[in-house]
Amino acid sequence: MDYTLTSELDKTQIQQIAAYVDKKIKEVDNDKLTRENQLLLAALNITDEMYNLLIKHKKLKDEAKEPIEKYPRLRDDYQSLIMDYEKVKADFEKSKDDFMESMKKIDDLNSVINKIKQEIENKDKIIKSKDNNLKKLRENLQKLQDDNLDLNKKVKELEKDL
Repeated sequence: MDYTLTSELDKTQIQQIAAYVDKKIKEVDNDKLTRENQLLLAALNITDEMYNLLIKHKKLKDEAKEPIEKYPRLRDDYQSLIMDYEKVKADFEKSKDDFMESMKKIDDLNSVINKIKQEIENKDKIIKSKDNNLKKLRENLQKLQDDNLDLNKKVKELEKDL
């Protein structure tokens, strides 16, 4: 059947509602029922769906009540956490930069230490060489002193003989 309706809803929405009602009437279509009974049964089925949806809506509304009430506080807590995170992140970045700078200084100092160690090793080699030379010179000096003593004895003996 065609009906003329006036509504603030747009045409597409009215057509969708009419198609839904028509579908519900067809679901209860039965030769044993009069047209009025079919319409009444379809209306009852639609009302039952609507009632169940209202109960579900109330349940969802009750479940959402606490989160909705807590939302402003949660949002504020979230914003506070974001600010804390940004501060920690900035502190971390500064610490990371300081650490990298310290590592560079450590590398530079290690380089200086390695140069000094090399210089010490070179000087130790020179000292060992000089110690060896000094030891040889002392040995030679001792030998020369011994030879000198021997020669002095010989000179004295020769003087006696003269």
